[in-house]
Amino acid sequence: MTDVDQAIRDVVKGASVVTLGLFLELLIAFVAQVVAANYLSVADFGGLTAGTALLDLGAIVGGLGLASGLTRYLPRVDEAEKRMLVLASVGMALVTSTLLGAAVALNASFIASTVFGNPNVTVSIRVFGAAIPFATLLNVAVGGIRGQERSTYWVFVKNIVHPIVRITLVVGAVLYGLGQAGLAGAYAVPYAVSALIGLVLLHRTLPRSRAPLNRDRVEAVTRYSLPFTVSEISGFIYRSIDIFLILYYIGDAATGIYGVAYAAVSFMGVFSTAFNFLATPIASRLENDAAVDDAMEMFRAVVRWLIVASVCALVPLGVFATDFIVNIYGSKYADGGIVLTVLAVGFAAKNVLSINNSILEAVGRSKILSFNSALAAVTNLALNVVLIPRFGIIGAALATTASFLLRDGLAAVQVYLALGETPLVWQATRPIALAVPILVVVWQVVSPATPSTLLWLIAVTGLTALVYAVTVLLTFGLSETETMILRSAEEQYGLDLTRFDGLIRWLSQR
Repeated sequence: MTDVDQAIRDVVKGASVVTLGLFLELLIAFVAQVVAANYLSVADFGGLTAGTALLDLGAIVGGLGLASGLTRYLPRVDEAEKRMLVLASVGMALVTSTLLGAAVALNASFIASTVFGNPNVTVSIRVFGAAIPFATLLNVAVGGIRGQERSTYWVFVKNIVHPIVRITLVVGAVLYGLGQAGLAGAYAVPYAVSALIGLVLLHRTLPRSRAPLNRDRVEAVTRYSLPFTVSEISGFIYRSIDIFLILYYIGDAATGIYGVAYAAVSFMGVFSTAFNFLATPIASRLENDAAVDDAMEMFRAVVRWLIVASVCALVPLGVFATDFIVNIYGSKYADGGIVLTVLAVGFAAKNVLSINNSILEAVGRSKILSFNSALAAVTNLALNVVLIPRFGIIGAALATTASFLLRDGLAAVQVYLALGETPLVWQATRPIALAVPILVVVWQVVSPATPSTLLWLIAVTGLTALVYAVTVLLTFGLSETETMILRSAEEQYGLDLTRFDGLIRWLSQR
């Protein structure tokens, strides 16, 4: 078996675990959010949304990009150095995040009134500010677990423990009528629980021996990591600055509606997140072994099915966006339908194009990633300032989509210029040609004739996904890599595909 075959097997095996975990996490988090959105007023839910966004920003700043540093360097360093590297990273993140969290919590009233112009979000800011150190340590722990290529640990911490603790506390807060403060605590406390468990599991992956402090190594990791702080802050800006600007320009009710739409579309991120989780460290290992061509082949193997998955998700979240929101969240959030459609298009493109960011990360182009994110952030901020006062929350969605396309489109060009290759070859991207007519038919013909109920929405989505996937297979067949993956799954999981051997051979020859 070649190195690339083994790498693809590792990615697919890990991605299947991560996909299942992410789906479980999003499902549980989705239920918790629906409970909170229906229990709170639209305005109070907007305050909760702003608080969670502030927590995300605090975790990024406090973490100094060290999660990304551990992801890249742990697969590369000697076993004896791993424990030293993790301890140094956790220590630095703990100090910076604690200082930052204390500053935010103690100045919550000032931030709410002066920065956001909305004293109603003071409680959320105070609670989430106190949770910043825990969110930071969780990110660092997950970065280390990712670098150790332990997808099951990642799933356990992020996708099982965290959402289960959250939904348990959310339901408790609702049952006891604790209001915005109680729900803010229900969202914040799980970070403390999952951070502790994540650090324990990361510790278990490390060797018992510990090398003495290697200042040069720590300096190299820190130097590599710090640009990711810029990248992640920039990423936060083009992902979440709209939350704060909507709060400032329009109010907390509009923030709640936009937050519902953004949370709903986050389901689309499952596909690329799952593959990129292990693809980056494995590609880093291949690149370190001078096997860049093999790494590129590995990424091409997943592009086609990222496209298929993203197109299928566009049916409920794009074509039937308003029906989706009304059925799940209630009619008071119906104005988020068009917003969800715009965001769904942006997330679909991001799903496919973001794989280029993982390639740049794997080959050590952190400064290029920082530049792309900073440019996208500045563009997003400018577009939000122009579009939100004019078009409201739809303008925010347009700004977010444009920034996705700018950042990830630049990465696609830079991968080709740097390596002379791209994962976005015709053989991988041609399912898009089939997606356009299918989506047009669903939009123009099927949608007007479909009743606005959840069961019909599920039925149409499932049927469209089946028709599209089968059409892609019959038209383009299976690649050599995809056939290898099927045979690997048959061997590894004890599947009996004998009855499908003829079909697999026929599709492999197309």
